Amino acid sequence: MSSHPNSPSTQPQPQQLQEPHDPPQTQNQKLPIHTNHCRFCNHLLLATTRTITTLPRRKPPAQDAALILPLPRAEEEDDELDTNNNPKTENAAAKQPHYTILLSTTIPDRKPTLVRREDGFEKRLLLRCGRCRVVVGYFLDAVHFPSTEINKETAEEDEEDDGNRRAKVVYLLPGALMETGVMEANDVEKLGAMDREWAGWMESS
Repeated sequence: MSSHPNSPSTQPQPQQLQEPHDPPQTQNQKLPIHTNHCRFCNHLLLATTRTITTLPRRKPPAQDAALILPLPRAEEEDDELDTNNNPKTENAAAKQPHYTILLSTTIPDRKPTLVRREDGFEKRLLLRCGRCRVVVGYFLDAVHFPSTEINKETAEEDEEDDGNRRAKVVYLLPGALMETGVMEANDVEKLGAMDREWAGWMESS
């Protein structure tokens, strides 16, 4: 027995339109931000996409084994703002560049300090916790880095600016900072290791 042409069993079903799938686009991979506090008074001092404990350290003749934290240059800050404000550039880079912000709670000394080393002297601008005033790091003076005559002229024009504004890196003293997670968890083992690091560089300096 043949079915009626208009019966539901033989009526052709309308084809479901499938939305075209756009090819996957390369998106910025947002790096996690680590906030760090003063080990001695818990004051929030800096935020960075880098993990402090994995940073490279200064080698001898520097005796403090300070952690080397790169800082963004002015042009890198401008690029970051352009990327955030222009949706067309959101997918331009496959990976977000690292970023570090020294909060206003970190206070640099007004005058540099001369530190004696085995190979001479080092001129440092000490960086202190804004609450307890403990030294948590330092910047090296521009005299320790080679520069062209143009850079020297620029430095003379900007000599009234803070030294950390032109610095490429900040040197963090071992055991001076702790991440928010470590502070909140009150991890005795990690805090003890930080205290030993702090005592270690002080004894060797």
